Amino acid sequence: MRKSLLLAACAAALSSCRGTIPDRNAPPEQAIAAILIGSRFILPTGETLDGLMHVNFESEGGRRAEVYRLPVPGGENLLYLVEPGIYRLAPTRSLFGFYQEQFKVVIDGRTYRLPFPRDLLRQPPYAVRASKIVALGVLEARVTKAMPGQPPLVRVRLDDSVESRRKVVQSTIRDMMDPHRASEARESAISWSRAIQNTLMEILSEEEKKPLFKSAP
Repeated sequence: MRKSLLLAACAAALSSCRGTIPDRNAPPEQAIAAILIGSRFILPTGETLDGLMHVNFESEGGRRAEVYRLPVPGGENLLYLVEPGIYRLAPTRSLFGFYQEQFKVVIDGRTYRLPFPRDLLRQPPYAVRASKIVALGVLEARVTKAMPGQPPLVRVRLDDSVESRRKVVQSTIRDMMDPHRASEARESAISWSRAIQNTLMEILSEEEKKPLFKSAP
């Protein structure tokens, strides 16, 4: 009995070093926040919904930092609950808490590995506030054909354009109203409806501020 408890405690400690998977599509709690992220997996033959990748979402604060491990499957808009704070995208961690150099993408049952994308490291920090939703955009993995005898080329980026973030939020709102969705997911989305609407209004105001034409150099 004591041995099993010790093993369970060790497993929990190692899991926390790797990062915890936050609750998804859960109703808002007091002083909790949320992030919204979509996904896109593109093969040379076109887009597929059969894909999965992971990225970490980590706050500042040293040992007290929040370390979240975000699964990003294909064809879904993901609403994850996180503690308020200042966050950055980061590589996933090993069981002992070390950053992993390789970024793994699984598409149509095939695994691709590449160095952690610089595009994700260059993203500015995200200020996530209580009772608010931050739309990150769409995490995209694109596979392109290579020269004969060479492996396919894989590129991962975060499409955080205003248009992309708007589409993710609008798609989430449509999911809220879809009677074919699981009732639990719809109820959760409805409970976040005010925050989602506020996020959409903020993004629409960004679109209105965009210049119609680029200024001459």
